[in-house]
Amino acid sequence: MRINIILFILIAQVAWAQKTMGIINISVGNVRTEAREGAEMSTQVMLGTPVRLLEKAQTKNWYRIEMPDHYQGWIEGSTIIRMDSAEYKAYRKSGTELIVQAPASKVYLFPSNKSEVISELVQHNRLMATHKKIGFWEIRMADGTTGYVSMKDVENFDVWKRANPGPTENRMMQSAHQLLGIPYLWGGTSIKGMDCSGFTKLVFQSNGWIIPRDASQQAREGELVDSLRKWENLKPGDLVFFGEKRPDGTNKVVHVGIWEGGNAYLHAADRTRRASMDPQSKDFDAYNLNRYLFTKRINSLAKEVQKID
Repeated sequence: MRINIILFILIAQVAWAQKTMGIINISVGNVRTEAREGAEMSTQVMLGTPVRLLEKAQTKNWYRIEMPDHYQGWIEGSTIIRMDSAEYKAYRKSGTELIVQAPASKVYLFPSNKSEVISELVQHNRLMATHKKIGFWEIRMADGTTGYVSMKDVENFDVWKRANPGPTENRMMQSAHQLLGIPYLWGGTSIKGMDCSGFTKLVFQSNGWIIPRDASQQAREGELVDSLRKWENLKPGDLVFFGEKRPDGTNKVVHVGIWEGGNAYLHAADRTRRASMDPQSKDFDAYNLNRYLFTKRINSLAKEVQKID
């Protein structure tokens, strides 16, 4: 009996060692600071996103994962499909990869929007398509579930990547304006809710770039363009940072927004909205003006910036 138990443990350990990749299998996965449901949510990860499995909780079905931006946290095991390298390669070759462009969509059991819903979808979810039906793509999710998604809600992922080689001022503002009005959610990085750095991250993601997760991490990237409130030096798409000066002279960054122009910026507070540095504006935000630190311009030379793959 004891030998059987030891063999079972060894087999389980070997299986765990082999399955070091995972694919998120729900529209938005909540990643937490600890391996429990009540722990603080630190970020979110979208359906179809590949992640590395770093560790399994000893007594729970929770995994510590690393996301494409190298951010780490814990996620409940039922939300991911574990794979070894061969299974992962086979999955990536199983069809044509799609990316959801509509703010919200659905996977249906049959090719009809009156059919039973298998899964909800949100913008930036990724799916594998296998066949075309009239007005729909037949798709296969990472767990093998098949269904149908409306063609008008998705785009070929490779085509989308080629069309979004990097942010431009116009595309950045278009992406940011589409996210106005979404409620604030601590740890949120999706259209369901977002925090300040989740908002900036999602705007860059909409333009084909992955930037670091937290405001303090984003503040270390790019080119310094202002620290003296010379708003004329700023361009749309620049990141404006807020916080306080420490006694040793260093900055404690606690908030970030995206410069819009006209002395205004967009940020996630109670909701994603506009604020202004101009005391004469109806959107004037004296609180954040008083804690303004500096502005950075993110470019392709930033060490932690990478293209979405």
